[in-house]
Amino acid sequence: MSFPSSFPVGLNVEWMQADSAPRNNPYLKNWLLDTGSLTKRVQSLCHQFSLNVLGQAETALHANEQSLLSNQKSHLPSQAFQVREVLLCGNALPWVFARSVIPKRLVEAELANLGSEPLGKRLFNDARFIRSEFQLCQLPATALGFERTQQLWGRRSLFTLGEDSMIVAEVFLPDAPVYYSRYDNGTES
Repeated sequence: MSFPSSFPVGLNVEWMQADSAPRNNPYLKNWLLDTGSLTKRVQSLCHQFSLNVLGQAETALHANEQSLLSNQKSHLPSQAFQVREVLLCGNALPWVFARSVIPKRLVEAELANLGSEPLGKRLFNDARFIRSEFQLCQLPATALGFERTQQLWGRRSLFTLGEDSMIVAEVFLPDAPVYYSRYDNGTES
């Protein structure tokens, strides 16, 4: 498994509304707008699943992240955040790069000691977390260090618990089945 970038990778991209999803590719659109657990979906399509933590630490946020969080009624300008970046891998290939911006209060409480546990496992097993609408992005694979000319798609949403909101952003990497509708339970047809 190789991923050409190191922590913090970042996602300093322009985000657009979900109605910008590709209409000519219903398979890709379904992946981008699926409100269920992405981790579970990836696990269902591969024989071997792994989550590789690239890093988790307090680090500078991108302007687009600060802007999204500042629009939240509960956001406090002095609130501290940690950035967590991981790879969801299927069959030893990186399929999804995820960047989460998590309030330190949640890191110390509900999301303490995540380690290599998928964040989604906690979010989707706790009904108190409320998910916002998706925003989408497109970026060249080279922006993440890949040598391919392929355009990648990503999505992000906010998860809110009480007064705390976190950003969960996910980019589908070049080998992800999202770009190939021929995948069926981890095998090509």
